[in-house]
Amino acid sequence: MLLPGRRNFMSTVLNTQPSLPQLRNAYLAIEAKIVLLEFRPGAMLTEKTIIEAVGFGRTPVREALQRLHLEGLVEIHPRLGIKIAEIRPEDYPRAIEPRLTLEPLLARSAARYAGPHDREIITASAQRMVDAAQRNDVSAFLWEDKVLDAAISSAAANSFLPRALSPLEAHSRRFWYHYHGADGVVECAEHHVAACKAIVSGDPERASAAMRELMEYLFVQSKRI
Repeated sequence: MLLPGRRNFMSTVLNTQPSLPQLRNAYLAIEAKIVLLEFRPGAMLTEKTIIEAVGFGRTPVREALQRLHLEGLVEIHPRLGIKIAEIRPEDYPRAIEPRLTLEPLLARSAARYAGPHDREIITASAQRMVDAAQRNDVSAFLWEDKVLDAAISSAAANSFLPRALSPLEAHSRRFWYHYHGADGVVECAEHHVAACKAIVSGDPERASAAMRELMEYLFVQSKRI
């Protein structure tokens, strides 16, 4: 059974990112299908199957798969196919644990360096996350989580932290979809809003503390499955 909003996720992704190149869109399309379990964990797929599923050409799909391989979401087996990463319950807290340290650092930096446009994007996305949670639209909720991650990373003016965090964030979204679905999305959104307000306030210490609270909340959820 499809969770609310699942069918609309890819149109949301692509329609809100019209200027991105083929590689970026191919990456987003494949990642979304992995996160939303349309590409089932452990499934062995051919490159042709993936190309047909996402509607992009061979070159951008291959390059996107290389990136997803580095991020641990797929395994590339020459002459056999592309294996979608398994979901193991013990890996869920492992994906959150390093974020307990890294995400507060990112939030601290974002609070210090965010400009007016960054703050507008973060505030608007946080509100859309709340709206999605209130209508139990899990796919839109997870998309806004991804938008927020990107916005905070951009505001932080640190190219190294997002490189470490981005794969962990993607795995975390997939774990959430798999284990929680619509359960708890309103409470989760509220924690995100608190962290976003702290970042927008421009107070690095407050932002770090609020983000730490969000990560601790997610870590607790990961241990309850």
